[in-house]
Amino acid sequence: MANAPTPFVADKPSDRRRRGLTAGLLEPSARLSGLLSFSGKYMLIGVIVVLALGTLSVPLWQTLRHERAVAERERLGLHELLSFSGLLADLVEMRDEATRSSLPKPDLTALDAKVQALAMQSESRPASALASSRLRDGWQLIRGLTPSDGAAQRFAAFNVVINAVLAWIQISAQEHRLNVDPELDATLHALTIRLPLVLDTVGKHGTALALPPEEFAPFVFTAQVVLTEALPVLADAMAQLQSVRPAAASLTPLLQALQQSVVAQQDAADKMQDGQQAGPEVHALSRVNQQRSLGFMQALNRAADDHLQFRIKSLERSQWIVSSLLVGALAVIAYLFAGIYVSTLRSLNSLSKGTDEFCAGRLYTRISIDTRDELVVIARNFNTMAGEFERLLGVIKEQNESREQELSRQVQARTAELAQTNTQLIAAGRRVQDELALARDMQLALLPQQFPSAGDWKVHAIMKPALELGGDFYDFLTLPDQRIGVLVADVSGKGVAAAFFMAVSRTVLLDLAATGRSPAEVMALGNDMLCQRNPMELFVTVCYVVFDPGTGSIEYASAGHPTPLRRGADGRVSALPTNFDTALAVMPGLSYVTLHEKLEAGETLLLYTDGVTEAFDRTGEAFGDLRLHNWFAQSRADRDADAIVDDLVSEVHAFVSGAQASDDLTCLVLNRQPGERTMTVPPTSVTMTNKVLLQEFSLPTRLSEIERLADAVSAALPDRPDLAFAANLCLEELITNIITHGLHGATDRIIQIRLSMSDEWLEIVLKDDAPPFDPFKEVPDPDFDMALEDRPIGGLGVHLVKTLMDDAHAHYDGSGNLIVMLKTTRQPDRRTSDADNTNNLS
Repeated sequence: MANAPTPFVADKPSDRRRRGLTAGLLEPSARLSGLLSFSGKYMLIGVIVVLALGTLSVPLWQTLRHERAVAERERLGLHELLSFSGLLADLVEMRDEATRSSLPKPDLTALDAKVQALAMQSESRPASALASSRLRDGWQLIRGLTPSDGAAQRFAAFNVVINAVLAWIQISAQEHRLNVDPELDATLHALTIRLPLVLDTVGKHGTALALPPEEFAPFVFTAQVVLTEALPVLADAMAQLQSVRPAAASLTPLLQALQQSVVAQQDAADKMQDGQQAGPEVHALSRVNQQRSLGFMQALNRAADDHLQFRIKSLERSQWIVSSLLVGALAVIAYLFAGIYVSTLRSLNSLSKGTDEFCAGRLYTRISIDTRDELVVIARNFNTMAGEFERLLGVIKEQNESREQELSRQVQARTAELAQTNTQLIAAGRRVQDELALARDMQLALLPQQFPSAGDWKVHAIMKPALELGGDFYDFLTLPDQRIGVLVADVSGKGVAAAFFMAVSRTVLLDLAATGRSPAEVMALGNDMLCQRNPMELFVTVCYVVFDPGTGSIEYASAGHPTPLRRGADGRVSALPTNFDTALAVMPGLSYVTLHEKLEAGETLLLYTDGVTEAFDRTGEAFGDLRLHNWFAQSRADRDADAIVDDLVSEVHAFVSGAQASDDLTCLVLNRQPGERTMTVPPTSVTMTNKVLLQEFSLPTRLSEIERLADAVSAALPDRPDLAFAANLCLEELITNIITHGLHGATDRIIQIRLSMSDEWLEIVLKDDAPPFDPFKEVPDPDFDMALEDRPIGGLGVHLVKTLMDDAHAHYDGSGNLIVMLKTTRQPDRRTSDADNTNNLS
């Protein structure tokens, strides 16, 4: 009995779709594979693998090499810093000897060669040109000292050279990238900035004893500020170094000894300020602290250098490991590819030989392959096909021809139907688009394109529909009493229905507003009329504002509309008080409330629809009220209304990043320009007799500009270096606080400075456009009775200004903050001055 035939089972549609998707994804790769021989395929795969390994390994190797080069560069910087520290210590010691000694001129033989070598070294380094120039000039001052020069002249001459060396140290740190090391930034900051400054300060503290008492007091206070800020920084530097190199803990006793000795020096200086005889103690502690500062700096330098050496060795070892792994991986892959290629080639030769024999007429040919890969399946299928080929060949050809004919007929018929339908749809779509474009042009034509402005006020608005037709609108009109009415509204929904209701609402509200009625009356009457003309049961939110240009007063009413925002001249943003009354056309018989406010000079009023706050980006996040408030607060007060509108539209478009608009976007801005910035000083009890303007300076808000200002102040007071020193110290503190805290680092603003002098007074005036702030009232005085580690940060700069100046006060004049400082030009009695300074500093 013959075996029954195996029934045919059709593929499931899901299986066919899955296979079709897989085949489509792999089609490009399959086409490329079909163009290559087996040797070419393996060669291609090998090249791709090599490229992949190289792509992954080479950047890593290059990164390791770059990090090693950076570490070596930092080591060079540390070695250079070590030589600078020795020169700095010698200069500080020589300053002390020259200032305190009665010798006519200090012995400069030992230092001359070092200074000249440092100056020559700077010629090949452009970044240090300014520091080198100051170093040469200062050294010439020292070499030019005469027996008639007093202690103050010697002290000042050495300070010029020491400050140039300190600047050199910072420039060298930047050139060798010591300030950006990811592991030792705090440690290297202490090495390059804080420790050199501490070494100079403790030496200057002791040397200043040789100066007159009235000149010694400022150095005491300055040293207290510098050392107070430096000690926590040094502790942080040690903590960071110990975290990456535990062996550095051996430096802790050196730091503790330095901290204790510095505190002792400050305590001794405080005794002198209290009238006690502690000069020898201060000088002795100053010499000790110089040695301890230098010793700790050198020890910290060696510890940091040891860590960099360890890092370089680790990076070299990592480079060797990466190279070895790459070479080993390539060798293993090459060996495996060669074996796979040989095995595949043998199987292919067997398949080729069997196929040739079958095609030659030997239908009994069968192929045998002794492997376990997919080529065995090919050989088995070939053997099956050989037995069934002759019987099924005719049937397959007949079925294929029949199916191809039927499929071709159906494709042709369906193609003709689709072509006719597409032609009709395209024509209909074009007609609809033309009609919508015409309707959009008509709708936009209803909105004003010319905006009113007069004197110090201006109005501007814009409407961006989400679809071809929108439901938002704005308008304005001049009332019979010459007041200005502005209107912003948002109809519910979008498209054609909202556009028609928008036209009806606009006509009704403008007609009512033109009669001069109050905003509440316009809303109430408009609501009743729209309820009678609302077959589609839509509603509209409205905000109507009446502005009086003469007084700046505004009357307004809101019907369910987003609350208007007001930005003051100081940049603060607030929402106008609103009753949140019901939208128009919801139900008749409603009443509304008119509210009253005033728009001052420099203030701006923003009316908008929810298309602004409900603009969504591609992730679904909304623009939101908070982002709108922040943007409005950061916009400049001197911008015109049209510029503010354009800025807001650009801000929203940048936020959505091309996402489809979900609602119409409409905004209207009414602003009053601020008055001009002046520097009018309010009347005081001080009489400025024969007042003369010395200097007017417009300073860009960049900290690097302070040095240029200091040079200008010194040039304006060439005969009074004491006044120039006090003025520059106070200006640096105040301007740094204004830029950092008042303007939050903004670099596009201007601070105005004016210096004037009368017979009795030096007057210094600053003007900025930061938010209102009085540092002399709002910043508490520091508590000097507290321990250094417990004393809070802040207040020292303001206290310094109050101490150095005879009078300092601030007020906001409507266009900016005005700070006025007065310093007497009289040379005070030394005893009285010393007592006053002692009381102020204590």
